[in-house]
Amino acid sequence: MKKAITIIGGLLLSAGLFQSCSINDEVVEQQIFTAEVFEVTANFTSSNNYSQTFTFSEPSYDGDMVLMYVLWEVDSTGADVWRLVPQTAYFNNGGFVEYSYDFTRYDFRLMLDFNFSSIPGDIYQDYFLNQIFRAVVIPGNVTYSVSSANNQSPQVDFSDYEATMKHFGLSERNIQKLN
Repeated sequence: MKKAITIIGGLLLSAGLFQSCSINDEVVEQQIFTAEVFEVTANFTSSNNYSQTFTFSEPSYDGDMVLMYVLWEVDSTGADVWRLVPQTAYFNNGGFVEYSYDFTRYDFRLMLDFNFSSIPGDIYQDYFLNQIFRAVVIPGNVTYSVSSANNQSPQVDFSDYEATMKHFGLSERNIQKLN
């Protein structure tokens, strides 16, 4: 009987050693994940119904999220200015163009909506043709440990393309071009 109690006690003690906790009694979960970024050039024309679909090089996982950014402009220093989609541009004549998107595990579709009966030439060139987008695929299994002291999780401003890339350890060399 003493041997059985000793064995059971030893098993319970060793099971406790496999749980990872920090000094503040918070459970630390370690997960391996990889974020990816893809770049595409889209042309929105009447022949493609002002939308274009791009296929990922490999399917993403269930639960993964896709953030889409459009190259809005290049500033006076030559730096790219990226904006989170959906993104709308309004014009003095009351018109607008709006970029939006949807996605599946296999692909994503970029769409352009507008309210012009006839599209002015400068707007067509600037907003419909050769538009550069970046899709950042963020794994759905990402979790953050919660601090027991102030109950806050690390925050990421997903509207900031550079902050998103930095948070997930991505750089320009990680960008995969899709056709």
